[in-house]
Amino acid sequence: MTDKPISAKIILTLNDKKTTGEEFLALSNTLYRQNLIHYEPRELRQIGKHLELTVTFYDINSFKNWTKNEEVKTYHLEKHKSILLGKPKTVREKDLLIEVDNIKNCTCKKSKFYILRGRSWQHVDELFCSNCFGQVPYSRVPLNIDIEGWQRQHQRIYLNWLESGVLEKAAYKELVNYKKGKLNIEGERIRKELSSFFKIPVYISYFVEQPDINHPCLVCEKKGIKSGLKRPSTICKTCNTIFGDENI
Repeated sequence: MTDKPISAKIILTLNDKKTTGEEFLALSNTLYRQNLIHYEPRELRQIGKHLELTVTFYDINSFKNWTKNEEVKTYHLEKHKSILLGKPKTVREKDLLIEVDNIKNCTCKKSKFYILRGRSWQHVDELFCSNCFGQVPYSRVPLNIDIEGWQRQHQRIYLNWLESGVLEKAAYKELVNYKKGKLNIEGERIRKELSSFFKIPVYISYFVEQPDINHPCLVCEKKGIKSGLKRPSTICKTCNTIFGDENI
């Protein structure tokens, strides 16, 4: 049985209240990629000389030992030690309801292929295994493959479309521009890098407004071949896409 998630505030005290604390903007990304926190932080703010980051740690071990993580120490705490006054404080929040999806991580020693999907309003099924359908933790992805940066970008555009506001049409146009849209070009680049790193095929599942199990490849419009899965049922090996999912 695993420990329950812990909601907490990370408090960094800056040497000078005039310091903006911009050096620590990427801290949350590192915490997430190192499997220390669930999802993205709920709040980041600066109050005078204090920089407060509200997060949800995975468990008691993450809560107690995040400052000992090598990536956190190297890229944040030691690198910017000169602008900090003392060590970071981690304050556990009380009387706060935390809802965290029951995420199953992939533990397969060998997978046939991975599926990459852009983040929507959820934070699940972004990179998952075709064998067990478990999430591939981003801690297994090298930092030079900025999968989290692309996922955040995808989520922002998706939410602009979902909210049906002023930006709805522009967001939709970007989501469905499979060949030339900046968002999907970046997704294809990330897909290639992941496939090269893991040394197995990685297929990308593009956004579809009304999913249809019979729709063809969104890039070349060919029928593709069977994926071996019930859903998504079809692969286009020419375009490295996977589709035929009734409920994306």
